[in-house]
Parts: sequence; C-alpha cells; structure tokens
Amino acid sequence: MSKKNISRKEFFTKTLTALAGVSLVSNNMNRLFVPGPELKAVGKTGIFVSPICFGAPRTNDESLIKYALSKGINFIDTGRAYANGNNEKLVGKAVAGIRTNVVIQSKIRLEENELPSKGKGRKGSVEIRDSLSKKLEASLKALNTEYIDILLYHEANDEKLLFHSETMKFFSDMKNGRIIKAHGFSTHNDFMNLPERNNSEGFYNVVMVPFNHKGSFVHSLTGSYSEWDQSRLISILTAAWEKGIGVIAMKTCSGGKYAPSVTVEPSYKEAVLWVLQHKFISSASIAMSNFDQVDENADWLRDWKF
Repeated sequence: MSKKNISRKEFFTKTLTALAGVSLVSNNMNRLFVPGPELKAVGKTGIFVSPICFGAPRTNDESLIKYALSKGINFIDTGRAYANGNNEKLVGKAVAGIRTNVVIQSKIRLEENELPSKGKGRKGSVEIRDSLSKKLEASLKALNTEYIDILLYHEANDEKLLFHSETMKFFSDMKNGRIIKAHGFSTHNDFMNLPERNNSEGFYNVVMVPFNHKGSFVHSLTGSYSEWDQSRLISILTAAWEKGIGVIAMKTCSGGKYAPSVTVEPSYKEAVLWVLQHKFISSASIAMSNFDQVDENADWLRDWKF
C-alpha cells in the first residue's frame, strides 16, 4: 500500500498532522475474514462474525476475553467511552498476537461541548473532523492496532450530526484509507428515524440497536426504561438487511428469560436464540463478566442453526 493512497493530507485536517502515525495501515487489512459454518456475514462488509459477540464493557479481566476467543467467539464489542478508554486497552492486550483472527467493533461519538459551532459552516465542519479524528487516534492507540474492523458512531441521537456531510466524509475517508473496514452507528429505539433514514441513504454499513423478544428493557445501570414498536423495528431492520446493511443486536438478554412454547423452560438462552432466529441479525452482543457466563454463552453457539 503506497503512502500516497493513505496520505494524512487526504484524511485529516491540517490541525491534526500530529496524528500521522495512524496512516501506517497493516497489509493484514487486505485479509478477508473467511466464513466458516459457525460465522455469519455482517451485511455486505466482507466481515464474518460469531453469532454471539463478546460485550467487553463489563469486564476488566484480560484472561476472560482470551477465554471467550478460545471458545469460538471471534467478535468483540468495545468503545472509547467505556472505562475512560481503558476497556479498549484491555481488548488490545487480549488480542495481541492474534489480531487478524479477531473482529473488533469500537465506537466514538461527538459531544456537545466539543462543537461550539453546532456543526454549522466551515468552522463547524472542522470541529467535527477534529473531534472524530482525535478519538479515532486514541482508540487505535488504546487497542494497539493499525485498523478497526467496525467503527460505530456511539449512541447516535442527532440526525443532523450523524448525517452531517463532514461526519460521513470522515467515516468514508477512514474506510477508503483502510483505517477502518466498515462504519456504522449504534442508537436506541427512541431514534428509529436514524436506521430508517440510513435505509434510504445507504451510507452506513452497520447498525447496532436494542432488540429482544419483549420489545423493551430496563437499563441495568441507570434503571431507565425503554420500549419500542416491535413490528416497526423488525420492518426497519429487515429492510436494512435487504439492502446489505449489517445488524448487530444489543440488550438481547435485557428483556428477561423467554420460552418458545409452554413445554420449554424460560431461559436467557432461548431469549438469545429468539434474537438470532431473525435473518437480519448478524450477531447478538452479550455483556460477559465471568467465566461461567462465557461458558454458557459459548454453549449456545452449538445449539444455533442457520
């Protein structure tokens, strides 16, 4: 890969020239993720992942992540905001030496206090570019990697910012420069207008949304309640899948235990399998904090049939 193709001048503003090291992308980025019987495609990204994703934010144990990888889970979800960036550092340590065998999804976002111009005009565009670029550089450094497989805009709630021309240009430039392989956004179900618009725009490759059998959840940390129109969400996600957009489910166990019939004991396993039975779901992200949970979740993979 020539330096000309991934020039810092092409991807970052002049105020961020200190980030030049980010452009040295490994040749491993050219490697295709080879599908196996236990992996699912993330839309048309060329990325293949285990149907269960290791949600890393609730662990500070490097060995737990390594154990999950040894059990056949190749997909790890983290983010810049988790543990002030320390969660990314943990993931980076866990995948050292086996980076090309692991799919990493991380997240960055724009904060209101970083955008005094509120995205307006030339100054607003520079502020957006500056913020996203600095955070991507921080993520790459924390993860000790030269590329991120899937980079999401974290907890998108502002349509104007998510689909701002500078935001989209940033993600497009990073993908074209092979600093990321796919781009997308995570959002909650109060903002179904965002995946709906993306179905029309066709820009983002991946969406991550809460999805479970109950159509609602109580946040385990804040206690806040969220619910959604399940039929509308399924329609939106089905349309996304038909357009080649990858869908990652979160809050998959937050709807409680589930039983497909009266003859089956309700369980979290059945709740996750309910999520995975939907053809538009590439993977179900589950937060894991101990070895028993990893064993339990990995065992579910054996019961999942495409």
